[in-house]
Amino acid sequence: MNSNFEVLEHELDNGLKVLFKNVPGVHSATFMVWYKVGARNEIVGKTGLSHFLEHLSFKRTEMFKKGQIISEITRNGGVFNAYTSRDFTCYYESFATNKLELAAIIESQRMNKLILNEHDKEVEKGIILSELEKNLDNPYNVLENELRQQAYPHHPYRIPIIGYKDDLIDISLYDLQRHYDNYYSPNNATVVVVGDFDSKQMFQIINKYFSSIEPASLNGQIKAEKKQKELKRLKIKEYSSSPIVKLAYHIPSVEHDDIFPLVVLGEMLNCGVSSRLYQDFVEQQIVTDINTNVELAKDTGLFSIIATLFPNIKHKEYEEKILEELDNMVTVAPLSQKELNKIKKRIKSSFEFNKDGTFKQAYLIGYYESIYSHGFLETYTDKIQEVNIDDVKRVIKKYIHRNNCTVGHLIPVHQQKKSLFNYDYIPKDTVKEEYDDIPIIIPNKLKKLPVSFHKETLNNGIKLIINENKTGNIVRLYGTIGAGNVFASSVNPVLPVLTAGMLNRGSLSKSKIEIASEIEEKGATVGISNVGEMVNFSLSSTVEDFESVLKILKVILKEPAFEEEEFHKYKKLALANVAHKMDDSKYLANMKFTQMLYPKDHLYYIHSLKEQEENIINIELEDLKNFYNNYYSPHTIIMSVSGNIDAEKARILIENEFNDWQAQNIPHPYIKPARLQNKYKEKILHLKNKSEAEVIMGHYCGIARKSKDFHKATVMNFILGGSGALSSRIGKKLREELGLVYSITSSLTALSVPGSLAIRFGVDNHYLNTAVKALKEELNSFIEYGIDETELNAAKSYLTGSYPLKFSNNAGIAKLLLTNEYYGLGDNYLNEYLEIIDNIMVEDINETIQKYIHPELFSVVMAVSRLEHI
Repeated sequence: MNSNFEVLEHELDNGLKVLFKNVPGVHSATFMVWYKVGARNEIVGKTGLSHFLEHLSFKRTEMFKKGQIISEITRNGGVFNAYTSRDFTCYYESFATNKLELAAIIESQRMNKLILNEHDKEVEKGIILSELEKNLDNPYNVLENELRQQAYPHHPYRIPIIGYKDDLIDISLYDLQRHYDNYYSPNNATVVVVGDFDSKQMFQIINKYFSSIEPASLNGQIKAEKKQKELKRLKIKEYSSSPIVKLAYHIPSVEHDDIFPLVVLGEMLNCGVSSRLYQDFVEQQIVTDINTNVELAKDTGLFSIIATLFPNIKHKEYEEKILEELDNMVTVAPLSQKELNKIKKRIKSSFEFNKDGTFKQAYLIGYYESIYSHGFLETYTDKIQEVNIDDVKRVIKKYIHRNNCTVGHLIPVHQQKKSLFNYDYIPKDTVKEEYDDIPIIIPNKLKKLPVSFHKETLNNGIKLIINENKTGNIVRLYGTIGAGNVFASSVNPVLPVLTAGMLNRGSLSKSKIEIASEIEEKGATVGISNVGEMVNFSLSSTVEDFESVLKILKVILKEPAFEEEEFHKYKKLALANVAHKMDDSKYLANMKFTQMLYPKDHLYYIHSLKEQEENIINIELEDLKNFYNNYYSPHTIIMSVSGNIDAEKARILIENEFNDWQAQNIPHPYIKPARLQNKYKEKILHLKNKSEAEVIMGHYCGIARKSKDFHKATVMNFILGGSGALSSRIGKKLREELGLVYSITSSLTALSVPGSLAIRFGVDNHYLNTAVKALKEELNSFIEYGIDETELNAAKSYLTGSYPLKFSNNAGIAKLLLTNEYYGLGDNYLNEYLEIIDNIMVEDINETIQKYIHPELFSVVMAVSRLEHI
């Protein structure tokens, strides 16, 4: 048994189950409440109730007026969200440990004191329709919805979690109240708390707030789905940049023992470059990507395989190949013992990675308790270890056969489609509600440096930062190397990205498949993660595998092969990925926005898709080799490590692998200067078949990470839109008051090079002008009147109160230390940060608003599609 996943279990007299897991030394905790209700508990004609109710659960209760739940969480430095699925609805807050009582207060109110009213329902209806619209603009979501309709003729797993458009429009307050009364009860819920807290004290808090809530009479039987007896298929014609194929097979519920060999099978097919599907389909350039998913559900789930095809591949051609591949896994090419051992190791390591942080562990516990039992986790890896080759063969024959398969083809079309939406919601201004009660603010206790670290520079200039964190069995390494897009203006602009990508495709001593096999058999991840102003790389492994995985990172960074065959495959894949972007309205809007703000070949400038294609086509292999030789040098590398490893041991291991890499002189990057434009500009992008318009508005603002105004601008942005759609100035206006948008945010691009202030949101095409007008009015009010002491205190309370959450897992610690070193903020900055934020005054923010926000000089991009109603 996996005793390292020990969970303490309690139950109140009213049936509320309480699950605790202590993680000492993390300074924070996650509080979750899980209700066993989701789309599974709905019927056609009354769909979307669970998701709709989740939205309304943030509005008001007997204790909290409208918006106050979010305000109290934010001002106390909490992180929060909620999720609705087919099997459950869950809510969570992550706080510094001393603030957990607030989570209990909020969730107990949500459980039995929720107030639903007609106005909130109507406003939220517009928001949810906007969310649905956004979902249906994605061809993958359209295919998923249609495929589930075919796969589940009777069971409610056929119902989209968000619901159907007509049901959402017709939903009544009575429907929602009845759903709430039926399912939001202690005997249908589980409280999960994970973190560094006193269990006895925490149980007393939960008992105080939840024990008086009456249980409900739960009823309702879900009709089982009939066994599928023949292959089903569907074809969808949808606007898309690429053809897509999805295969889905019915599998048993999570309670069935066959789940474990099915998980092994899924991992066998999906475990990366060395996996069968990748080698047979991606390497052969039949598909650009392919993924499998094993749905662990309360009732019969789906084992699915989805692939995006290269443009020249026919749906039927791929389908025949994949069905043949699956048939061959029993007789022609069965699973080998070596392959099985690698998969088991990978699953075990992934399980360790999923325990890195309080949120991940709380989610695992709550998820399995909601669909079966948290005890599933205690024996999970042991059950996986028991799986043998015959078990995998058996489940393939039993479940992965044609008569149990539903196949969906998405066929790209380019004719204009009609809008699904004709809901005549008229946005109305509402009176802002003031809180009579004294806000619940729990004083911050964190006054000392939250993390210690060892720092050293190797002889060749590599900078190391190492944190010893004894809370788990994993090690995370994040790093940068100075060969990124800071050089895009002096070379072919795609060269930094393509060069870095080729590092993942084989070294002088190991082929791509050898590297992938070694990584995957250890369940680790390693390689280039992304390219921004710098090249970013990462490593995740268990403690015992860190040394061997570090050797793989060395050959990736130091010894790239740049093989001709791999280069041509990579170019073809890169061109296919550019084609995929034609369907991404967010990307296209952002691309045009950068072109309006920055000079061509600036670090932040995104070239047109045509230019990207031409640049890729014009790249030669020799260009990549020269760029690597000229720009990759160890003296530009920073490595940050956090995990259950001795700092001195980690230092020696890294030094042994990298110290012989000789530093060299590299060209100094030239960044074309940008400046604030002198007039308002507007650009409309006409896209096809998008029900939702994507809007970006903003301008160059000249703030970099080390600018003297950075922290004041950060607080300003947090209040304006950085705190999200539920609590920011613009979010409260456009979402909470007017119900126009699902998501709206503002952001600062403030890296080593100054960037932009940008506001982004999506809105129904028909309400585009209304939303833009309302946003401009709110911005003008923000500039004219500024902020007040209450807003500033709330922002400061969040930014300082949430600080411990940044150190709740190894990934967060390593990234934070890396960022601190990269920008040269100083070794004591992690401690100084709290004081810097505390010292900011109202007049500082109001001066910053006047200095950096100029709507009259905005660049505005609106990516829209003219659609007719059905």
